[in-house]
Amino acid sequence: MKRIFTLAVSALLLALGTIPGAMAAKDDGTAKPGVLMVGFIPAEDARAMIRQSKPIADKLAKAIGMKVELFVGSDYNATIEALRAGHIDVALLGPFSYVLATTQADVEAFAITVTAKTMQPGYHSIIITLKDSPINSLMDIKGRTYAFVDPGSTSGYMVPSAFFERAGIVPERDFKQVMYSGGHDASIVAVAEGKVEAASVADRILERAFAKGLADRKKIKVIWQSDLIPNNPMLYRKALSESLKKKIRDAFFGFKNLAFGEMGTVARFDPATDKTYDVIRKIASALNLDLTKKGEKKKKKKK
Repeated sequence: MKRIFTLAVSALLLALGTIPGAMAAKDDGTAKPGVLMVGFIPAEDARAMIRQSKPIADKLAKAIGMKVELFVGSDYNATIEALRAGHIDVALLGPFSYVLATTQADVEAFAITVTAKTMQPGYHSIIITLKDSPINSLMDIKGRTYAFVDPGSTSGYMVPSAFFERAGIVPERDFKQVMYSGGHDASIVAVAEGKVEAASVADRILERAFAKGLADRKKIKVIWQSDLIPNNPMLYRKALSESLKKKIRDAFFGFKNLAFGEMGTVARFDPATDKTYDVIRKIASALNLDLTKKGEKKKKKKK
């Protein structure tokens, strides 16, 4: 009778998730018990991003003692929404998509990526066109077709938009056509194939596009480059347990020279905080972007 009672209690506890093993998994605050979901924005081909992130995913799983699964959103906002809904736990976002995420989800940055190519925690937004194009400056883009990446993209939308505004250029008014490609690779290919006349992308992704044969270096020129932008942040949801957060931080700070997401080879991960990205908030404010609505321009009130 005692054994039957014990088994009955155990079954009840398991159903309620209160057996120690099940409880520990739930106490970590992860989207799936015993699994850490890591998300990315679709800056490049999703399959390639997941494939090149596997070495870090495997090392991370070993370091934290949990299974690690990878997720790439259908667009930038889909990844932010997955964070808001608690479907992913850790993410590599662009600087502006991170700032957008902080207005919609309870998340915080804990690391900044340092790429092996530059050994700097930063990169540039650039505007590209074909080498034989008559476009040589921002003003030359007037009357031409243009591709942004995504309204949530830092280098593919926000930063170049700030410079267009400073130059008195309104893309929707002054360009022949404005499109959103959905990814940096897609914008680069669109320029290379003559589908658009100019596009804004990240310099590091252009270099990898050349290496992958998506565009011919000899046929592409850069007509504009931004100041240095802080590199992509690693972040986690605040709801994760403190012990798991520490394991995650310790793991990432120990990774050296590994491919990850759309960053190419990451030399290391340096500590970062939310304040690291205040410079992005200042640019968004100058552009009058509504950070609660996917970076859309705020409507001017009629007087």
